[in-house]
Amino acid sequence: MEKKGNKSSDKKSIFGKHWYSSIYLILSILFIIWMLFFDTNSYLTHKELNNEISKLKHEKEYYKSKLDSENIQYKNLKNNKEAREKYARENYFFKKNNEDIFIMVTKDDSITPKSNP
Repeated sequence: MEKKGNKSSDKKSIFGKHWYSSIYLILSILFIIWMLFFDTNSYLTHKELNNEISKLKHEKEYYKSKLDSENIQYKNLKNNKEAREKYARENYFFKKNNEDIFIMVTKDDSITPKSNP
């Protein structure tokens, strides 16, 4: 006589009717978690790198606009003697031989000339 319900070919477990389908599900979830958080090409790494790229693009725009304004000032100083003299007097405290310079210093100011990198 054959016993019902006690076959060795039944593949039941605590996960459901087919144990292999639940293992695929668990492995898929583990793979997704691994790819999102732990892999070298993870989502978090990409997000961090994209933020850095954005920051560098903003810095590039800032320095490009600063370079443009410096080029305009350079061309003005190169071609205009009065502008060159004014720039030297304001930034480097240059003076003519027959002049006296009085520098008014407040708490926020310093006497040292501005440096141009």
